[in-house]
Amino acid sequence: MSDPEASGRQSVAAERDRLARTLRETRLQLAMTQARLTALEQSVTMELGRTLVRAARRPWSRGVQLPAELVRLWRERGGLTGPGAATLALASAQLGDLASGGERFLSALTAPGLGAPGSEAAGWNPPGLVVTGVLTALGCATLAPDAAVHPLLPHDADVMLESTGADLVLIEAQAMLAGSAWAYAGDPAAADRGRRLGRLVATARALGKPVIFIRNVPAHLAPGLDWVAASCDAVSDDGFGVQLARFNPIGLAGSRRGDPAYADARDPRESPAVRALLDEVAVFHVPGLVQVAGGVPWRRRPALYREQALFVTASADQAREQLACGARVIMIGGEPVAGTVNPAGADWAAAALREEIGALRARVPLSVAEILPVLREIFIAQATPVRLAALARLAGLGDHAIAGRRLAVLARAADAATAAALSASLTRQRFTPAELVVVADAPDAASAELSARAVTVALADLADRGVSVRAVPVVTGGPDTAGVPGPASDPRPDGWLRCAASVARSPWVVPWQAGHGYDDCYFLDLACARECAQADAAGYAGAGYAFTASLEPTLARRVLFASRDPGQGLRLFSVS
Repeated sequence: MSDPEASGRQSVAAERDRLARTLRETRLQLAMTQARLTALEQSVTMELGRTLVRAARRPWSRGVQLPAELVRLWRERGGLTGPGAATLALASAQLGDLASGGERFLSALTAPGLGAPGSEAAGWNPPGLVVTGVLTALGCATLAPDAAVHPLLPHDADVMLESTGADLVLIEAQAMLAGSAWAYAGDPAAADRGRRLGRLVATARALGKPVIFIRNVPAHLAPGLDWVAASCDAVSDDGFGVQLARFNPIGLAGSRRGDPAYADARDPRESPAVRALLDEVAVFHVPGLVQVAGGVPWRRRPALYREQALFVTASADQAREQLACGARVIMIGGEPVAGTVNPAGADWAAAALREEIGALRARVPLSVAEILPVLREIFIAQATPVRLAALARLAGLGDHAIAGRRLAVLARAADAATAAALSASLTRQRFTPAELVVVADAPDAASAELSARAVTVALADLADRGVSVRAVPVVTGGPDTAGVPGPASDPRPDGWLRCAASVARSPWVVPWQAGHGYDDCYFLDLACARECAQADAAGYAGAGYAFTASLEPTLARRVLFASRDPGQGLRLFSVS
């Protein structure tokens, strides 16, 4: 490339970046102005004007009520209060920053979109969901297996928000606690962080990105965040759920410690009933009964839960994590949790609790077969992908963005009767696949096309339930079918499987053999095991919930079935 041509391209790129920065600041200023206008419309002056106009238009009906309305406005004088006042003050301050040229050096010199993940690779496929925002280290570790997570820091939040191309912006209340980069962002003493947080919300709105406030700590630990909740598009009072990639029964020892443990520090605000009960059974009152572990770092919790066979807890979230790790859990307070001892949440008597602890200590630890039913329920209702799908629906993105749970079923059906039987067997499954690819094979092209149409009609019920159904016509023993990548007439017995996998769009596939009797939890167990192990393939190799050197995959990445040579270094996981 000649020097003049290279110089011209650099000039065009610089001009594009300058215009992009100007557009970004204009959109931000517009969002701030809209917020300020909304707050001003709620002021007493505006309300007084509206009241006088209404009275002048209808003097006989509204004029009689005018004195009472004026008295009410006089009592409410003094300006806005609550989230409206905070929004007005924040918008005014940030507009002043923009007018006085307070743009940060990094923001002024960084081109939007620079450094976007995967932007340098032409064949890069983005993940199902990209999340950014004000997040804790624990929140990032919880979301990372199911989404691409980019936490924001106060000094570069504006730039990173644009460069990551995020689908969803999350503001976690726990990230405002001491020790975090956003600590005390709702406190007037940390006004700079609060203004940066408000500017982050306004920038996200200007870019059209939904913002959700995650209120996952009690209000007394993070006060002053009402204005944040009022500024966001939605508020969620649930946390991020149980991350089965961290909390799972993989690698459980045959013998575990049976002494009960309370794996947390004592909460000074715990209820009087829980306080009295723990005072009765804690180790410093009755030696050897319940060991209080104190504050346990979050990175250490999965290993601790797998080392103990019995826990006592008052936290529902902690109880689910301990259940997922294969422990027995005694609930002594909080909301009811299925699978625990005392799942209804009834109050314990100290004598009854001692008796129950003694009985459970004498029992052997739970086996994988006993853990599996509870693990299934957590996978269905309380796992992190379920909470992420709920947040995506709340933001209007749809739950299809969670790529880790998109399974495609690969099957063969030559006629409508076989397809109807396939539909009935898939309907009985507790976990519904996202996609169904059916190979309709026939001796000639015309018959294959007719078979594909008949199969599609027979699978209409599955399509009505939200399953994406695709019938692929294949000529048995003939030339490759047009439009189907790869050989559609592979001479090997599993040639149809490779053909179907090359057509599927979901990242994970499950072969389905016609006439085979499958349990109603077949898909559920495979998907749950894959999510726990984060493996490349899962199947049945004789070992229960353990990694193995070889197996015949029954659930695997699509490329393993679509390619002749899937490669080396795969992580293989045996369900049972």
